Amino acid sequence: MASDKPVYVLDACALLRLAQAEAGMETVREHLYAAHRKECAALMHQINLGEVVYRIGKVRGWPVAERKRDEIKLLPLTIVPFEQEVFWSAVQLKAEHPISYADAFAAALAIARGATLLTADPEFGVLGDRLPLIAV
Repeated sequence: MASDKPVYVLDACALLRLAQAEAGMETVREHLYAAHRKECAALMHQINLGEVVYRIGKVRGWPVAERKRDEIKLLPLTIVPFEQEVFWSAVQLKAEHPISYADAFAAALAIARGATLLTADPEFGVLGDRLPLIAV
């Protein structure tokens, strides 16, 4: 993504804040509005999207999760599929740091794209200055 516009990666926690109308959703919404206006790019790894959908399904049932999945498709959010480089970076991050496997994908994608991570998860603090964060 060679661009002078900022790039943001959403982790599952950030998108869940929006999907479930929880505290912090305003920050996520602002960034997605900016992406809609083409002022920035908003990305999410496919693994993290799966995490959002399964977590909604566990709590609210699969029909609700499917509706949310369809609603997410309407957002100005680029879902990044499996890529070898990001995959192996995520594996290495997981091996070296106490973060969840899914979070390793969000972090690896953000690092690979020179992006800032939007998250509600304090777990990413272990990566220090390798990963700029915006708390939601």
